[in-house]
Amino acid sequence: MQSDIFKITMRNGLYMGLLFSVNFLFSASRITALMLLTYVVIAFIIWASYKLSIQFRDQHNDGYINYWKVVSFVVLTFFFGGIISGLFKMIYTSYINPEFLPQLFEEGVRQMEQNRSLLESLNMNMDEEYYEELERQFRPAPYSFQTLWVNILSGTVLGLIIAGIVQKKRGLFDEEPGNSTIN
Repeated sequence: MQSDIFKITMRNGLYMGLLFSVNFLFSASRITALMLLTYVVIAFIIWASYKLSIQFRDQHNDGYINYWKVVSFVVLTFFFGGIISGLFKMIYTSYINPEFLPQLFEEGVRQMEQNRSLLESLNMNMDEEYYEELERQFRPAPYSFQTLWVNILSGTVLGLIIAGIVQKKRGLFDEEPGNSTIN
């Protein structure tokens, strides 16, 4: 059964990875209509996670599943999807659009400079070393690895919510699978 969950979550992770990658492409495009479509893709990811969880419960767990198994199913799906998406982001930021991350970095620095007084009031030391470390984070591999963690965190939050809806415990009078008394 454990190998089944990995096979299923790996397959579902491929689908999620494609959705995460499409979402990234839409947001990286800088075209307003495509950037707005990211909200549609996010809604579809949430809906797909819910439907895949129900499918997993009904087809692979005899219609019953506990809370934490649903959470682990969603988190694993997002983990595998994050790997696929991370590989895509590395290829995109290294070869397809190598100017994407430097532009993102410059935009972030510009916003930090605009909010310098607020950041200084929070005792954030914004010296040259800080900017160098920040710039290292905007290279393809670290950037992709960070987005993997964001996907895992998102999957955890979504899994905690979906699990409350999808979980289904076996009732006192429910039959065990394979013990049907009706012929």
